[in-house]
Amino acid sequence: MKKWLLILTSLLLTFSLSSKAFAASEWKESVTIYGAGLENSPDKEKITQLLGTKDSDIVDYVYGNDTEKYINYRYDDNILFSSIRIMEKNSGGLKIDIDETYGKITQISPETYQNALITAGVTDADVTIAAPHDVTGESALTGIYKAYEVQGESLNTEYTKNAQDELNTISDITSENEGKDGYSESQLNKAITEIKITIINQINDGKDLTEDDVRQIVDEKLKDNGLQDVITDNQKNQIINIIIQIKNSGFFNEDSASKILDSSKDLLNQIKDSDAFKDAKEQAKNLGNDIKDFSQSEEGQGLIESIKSFFRSLIDSIKNLFN
Repeated sequence: MKKWLLILTSLLLTFSLSSKAFAASEWKESVTIYGAGLENSPDKEKITQLLGTKDSDIVDYVYGNDTEKYINYRYDDNILFSSIRIMEKNSGGLKIDIDETYGKITQISPETYQNALITAGVTDADVTIAAPHDVTGESALTGIYKAYEVQGESLNTEYTKNAQDELNTISDITSENEGKDGYSESQLNKAITEIKITIINQINDGKDLTEDDVRQIVDEKLKDNGLQDVITDNQKNQIINIIIQIKNSGFFNEDSASKILDSSKDLLNQIKDSDAFKDAKEQAKNLGNDIKDFSQSEEGQGLIESIKSFFRSLIDSIKNLFN
């Protein structure tokens, strides 16, 4: 029996180590990136405290040329104030904490940040965001991308620009539907996350998705989230266009698709557990719409079954060692 346990432990350890070879390496130190507007500002010290920056952190700034590089829009250095601290991990998903002690991020919710970062290829990290006063939040997103650069890792700039376009799409649609019955940003984030998961699963199954296929998936997920009579045709086309743009970049075919799926699933759970989504679900029910639980959908069940199949294969491989 002891021999069995030793062999099993060894196999699982080997599997764990081999899995990490396909993931980003955990950093030895965190990275703090300030908005350039804080470079000579007395407000920098209070943001340092909110972020929890340590002497061992790598420290840098986001400048206008960085926003142009990563999100395809140039800002003046003196208006960039949102700042971040990030630690890349091997696993555990993406955690976003926005400290609004001194200023709010007015245009970007934690869920929208998370969706955009997953599209940019950031799947496992702890992130804290803060600003000295109310800001829109774009320099924080760029700061996260620059953190990988200063750590000697590179993010695909096509992916980061797609992520910014996705973020703008979600923010614009949310602004246009402000106060509208049956709409919430959490519903849209949940729908877009499910769209990504569905597309990755279908591509993994060998399906060559056409534009019509993408349109059908978007229609289904908007309906599943009670948005079919809320989102306008123009807004729906904006979603379709950014999803096709992401698909055409090759992002959904990446070797890291499993990491993207894991982080997207984690985001879904966070959205479903949020008070904003619970309120949206109750409001949708009052309007005669039912927001479906993705885990009960065909795609969700397929994802669960693929995980079960993986572990069945792992167990079979272990058993074969003793035959």
